[in-house]
Amino acid sequence: MQKDVHFYLTYALARKAGINADFALKIAWADQHTDDLTKTELYGLQTQSAIIGNWSDKTIQRLVLVPFHFIPGDDKNNPWKVTANNKNANILTTKAIDSQNELLFGIALHTMQDTFSHQGFTGWDEEFNACFPWYYIQSNLPNIGHAEMQAMPDIVNIVWTDPRTGELIDNKVRVMQCAIKTFNLLTAFRDGLGIQFSVSMQSQLREIFQITNYDRRKDALIEFSGDKIRYGEINKEFKTWYLQDFIQAANQHQSVAIKLMKDLPVSENQD
Repeated sequence: MQKDVHFYLTYALARKAGINADFALKIAWADQHTDDLTKTELYGLQTQSAIIGNWSDKTIQRLVLVPFHFIPGDDKNNPWKVTANNKNANILTTKAIDSQNELLFGIALHTMQDTFSHQGFTGWDEEFNACFPWYYIQSNLPNIGHAEMQAMPDIVNIVWTDPRTGELIDNKVRVMQCAIKTFNLLTAFRDGLGIQFSVSMQSQLREIFQITNYDRRKDALIEFSGDKIRYGEINKEFKTWYLQDFIQAANQHQSVAIKLMKDLPVSENQD
């Protein structure tokens, strides 16, 4: 998923779930900032790698890509394969809800949301993720996650074909499933006071997800939220106020995620 989902949709759904603006912003900021903390030399930890060439580093795969973006799912044939709304992602969000830590919850939400867009891939460099034969131009990209498909799985409004299976995938369907799950988790974080994901909300979001222009889609989500907020402005303030708390929460998320994966089989290309 991209910023339109991780920040703008998350914030809008938090407000619809009855969460006040301050807490909603902390959750949504942490959700999006999971894609933005890229400089381990500055912070001692990173939750994403901005340079795709660095993805080939096994440490990046083990400590960044898998715990935060490609959490393993429930597939019996490949236990590292991401599946939507999977058990490990639910454990991470449940622990975050129990903590009542908005930043930890936002990070866990990011990982859960990525299970919808990253399903079918793993966070390791392995042939399983290969989408094209060697002679395609995409072959200069590593077989890590959906790198060969570039941003296709993350773009809300497009339909694409997975070359490995021939499956036609409509991202609008996946992001609606993601929105419903996100909303339900947000209501649980707020103690679950019976607020429902209404037919009206679903109808409004369906129209928004069909908007092809990224900036217009963000604007529509801002209008849907009812508050005039922009990530760029929020990020400047929140990095000053909450960055150290975010890093602490990210360390906690990473530690739990690694423990969840400790018994999974490790292949040669993961060593």
